[in-house]
Amino acid sequence: MQRLTVTRVPAGAALAWIATGWRLFTPAVIAWMGMSAAFYLAAYALTLVPYAGPMLLNLATPFVAAAYMAAAQAAERGEPTGLVHVGAGWYRGRQALLVIGAVYVLSHLLIGQIMTAMSGGAIERLVELTLQAQQGGGGDAAKMPDPQSMQALLDAALPAALIGSLLFAPVFMATWFAPALALFEDFPAARALYWSLWACLVNWRPMLLFALLLFLMLTVAIIIPLGLGLLVFMPLAMTATYAAYRAQFVRRDSLAWEAT
Repeated sequence: MQRLTVTRVPAGAALAWIATGWRLFTPAVIAWMGMSAAFYLAAYALTLVPYAGPMLLNLATPFVAAAYMAAAQAAERGEPTGLVHVGAGWYRGRQALLVIGAVYVLSHLLIGQIMTAMSGGAIERLVELTLQAQQGGGGDAAKMPDPQSMQALLDAALPAALIGSLLFAPVFMATWFAPALALFEDFPAARALYWSLWACLVNWRPMLLFALLLFLMLTVAIIIPLGLGLLVFMPLAMTATYAAYRAQFVRRDSLAWEAT
């Protein structure tokens, strides 16, 4: 097992990561978009499975991330990229990725229950209303709450959403780079989760800027018709994440800031 160093990087490095991600993405746009389309279709199919679908989707998330990481590494080397890397996480780091996925599932279930209990079901009701509006069902006045009821829903949901976001933050940090560490470094799940969390804490400034930039990019991608924006956003976000991984995890003899 290769031992690594987590190195400090300046806040502005987030911009360089996105630029590097774009450089890895543009030579094979069609391959990247095709890979993303396949994953989106598979995710949609899983959401149609009652009860178990969302859990299976969360369990598969580290494998999807590993596929993108392997494809990004291939792009960096000038090799073919795309669907050929879909099974990368299954052939290497499978056990660790399964555990990481299980952690993701359990954390979502636990935090989701906490948010539901805090909001008294207000979050679920708002999600239901949002889905109705997206499906064209928002015009049925009998099913839509009056302004006072809507305000009450928001008042109940916002504190729960805030607490949920705070609870999810360490989960996201721990799982951000964990698939790459499991895939490239053969780290077991616990070590990969710890190192990912440690790197995000050490470099919280560039990681915070990186997260904000990705959120802005996602906001723009969502409004692009036919889902084309999302087909670009996902591979760009993943190639940029690969660039962030490469910048922060270096060989032990390079720098002295090490997670032990």
